Amino acid sequence: MNTDISAAGLRRWAVQCDSRAKDPMTTGPEHERLMTMKAALLELAATQEWLDGLKPPLDVAS
Repeated sequence: MNTDISAAGLRRWAVQCDSRAKDPMTTGPEHERLMTMKAALLELAATQEWLDGLKPPLDVAS
């Protein structure tokens, strides 16, 4: 299993989920699943960027 996935790759998957969710044939639970996957992939991309040292973490607890 390849676990070396770039933030850019995760964002590409998120775009694919968004495109499929916008398809008129995609409704109900499938639409919700794709939108949930899109959000999760974008969060993973942000985390990967942080791990790569490109951006500070989103939430900094004081």
